[in-house]
Amino acid sequence: MKQIFWPVAMLFACVLAAQSQSHPVKVHVHVILVDSELNQKPVPFLNVTLKGSATSSDVKTRLDGGADTALPPGAYTITTAKPIDFDGKRYSWSVRVTLAGAEKTIDLTNENAKVEDNVAAAAPRSSGASTGDLTEQFKKLKSTVVTVISESGHGTGFFVDAKGLVLTNQHVVAQSQYLAVQFDREHKIAARLIASDPQKDVALLWVNMSALPGATPAVLAHSSGGSVFVQEGERVFTIGSPLSLDKIITTGIVSKVDTHTIMSDININPGNSGGPLFNNAGHVIGLTTFGASAEKGPGVSGVVRIEEAVALLAENRAKAAGTPPPADLLPVEPLTPYPVEGLKAVLQIEKYDSRPYYFYAGDFEVALSTPPFDYREKEEDRLRAERTQKKRNRKDTNNSDASQQDADREDAPRDWESEAGGNRAVLGIYVVPKVREGFGSALSRSLRNGNGAANLKFKTDFQSMKLYCGEKEIQPIHPGRIPLTVNLHNASVKLEDSTYKGAYFYPPDAVNPQCGTVKIAIYSSKSEVPVVKVFDGNTTGRIWADFDAFRRAEVEAHSTKAQR
Repeated sequence: MKQIFWPVAMLFACVLAAQSQSHPVKVHVHVILVDSELNQKPVPFLNVTLKGSATSSDVKTRLDGGADTALPPGAYTITTAKPIDFDGKRYSWSVRVTLAGAEKTIDLTNENAKVEDNVAAAAPRSSGASTGDLTEQFKKLKSTVVTVISESGHGTGFFVDAKGLVLTNQHVVAQSQYLAVQFDREHKIAARLIASDPQKDVALLWVNMSALPGATPAVLAHSSGGSVFVQEGERVFTIGSPLSLDKIITTGIVSKVDTHTIMSDININPGNSGGPLFNNAGHVIGLTTFGASAEKGPGVSGVVRIEEAVALLAENRAKAAGTPPPADLLPVEPLTPYPVEGLKAVLQIEKYDSRPYYFYAGDFEVALSTPPFDYREKEEDRLRAERTQKKRNRKDTNNSDASQQDADREDAPRDWESEAGGNRAVLGIYVVPKVREGFGSALSRSLRNGNGAANLKFKTDFQSMKLYCGEKEIQPIHPGRIPLTVNLHNASVKLEDSTYKGAYFYPPDAVNPQCGTVKIAIYSSKSEVPVVKVFDGNTTGRIWADFDAFRRAEVEAHSTKAQR
């Protein structure tokens, strides 16, 4: 019996082994390099080959540096199609692995790579690139960069010649009726749109260079003699105006070079659009344009190659002739931020009246904004919750000193001080069209005894606005006209509509007691006749009082500067 069973058992074991061998192994490859500053950089779009004795597989890494495949178990060699130039070194891989089991993860890193000095990066190429020092490059090249401001927000641009021509992305300027460039905290001037190409997302502006002392044109990279001015793995950097900052340097490496675009792991935030991407030599190789996120990892950023903009520049350079745009300086935000002490003080007001900051003007709702009012609004929910908790949990009512100390601690801002120190000392005026129920919706609901959701639409669109101090029109720091889309459904209301809202910002002294009468004129898309609203005395007084702490801080700042 045993003699019969043993061969059968061996045969059964061989069958199981053969079946297990036929099941493919799920392979996960990750290619990640670590630079000299210990930052992890995924390597996207890298061709990787897994070659065995009987089969092989070619894969390309995703944005996060990963790639997946499935192969039969066995011994394989992993190789890369071409070396990666990174952080002054050249990396390639030829790694032996054994695939077994259900899954296998393989990491290609600095540790298992073949590493060589990147001689091409160390020596100047035909394009004139050199490693350079980023600190010195930033000092020299920041004078080529400006912040481009339109009605919808801001982006970045850079000078391309001494005439005052500026390149940026077309989506930064869009259809804006207001265009300006800001060179530094004190110099902002009007800009004129010369030409744009929405397909390539490039635009050419013209400004008066005489108003911007120290501004210099950037050097545009170009190919000559078959040389390439950018390649995968090369270190690049940009200078731009991300978020609420200006002239910030960010570095990265080139991940992929396509016909019209460059992909890089450089960080692009809102406000960076239209900025210059520099190679090691400090030459512009593209315009930072968009960011592409990934499920894992930092993702990559898209850059329009400089050749796409050079054609637009060549075709329209001659249009920068005749009278240049005005050189008059436009209003800018105050150099002195709103003081933290002034924000803290508003939290001590027990009964705070917010009504002076809201009112109606024809078919529009208007909201005013000052730093103390915004700060109080942000903190109001926290203060209310803490005071309620304090009353509920108070046990020792006789210890008035301890109670007062608790109140002082609870009324103090928790973690706002660092952020509040950078509060902009500006007056904001926000204008949003009212909504109304259409005739058909109202009729339908009346037939159902008022049942059903009211179908609402915006009454009009915001077009522009003017602020008057007496009879004098006050120029805004930034006149914003922003698209607004609402998609709201509930049992009572249905609102699916789009419009434009206004977001205008003014200097802190725009509204003051010497004005006499303060009014705004709001223009809609339906009429050339504006809706005029006069501020009542309470509103004017509150705005002026809200900037009292700023005026004291500004006097102190000027006094300190004079003593130096």
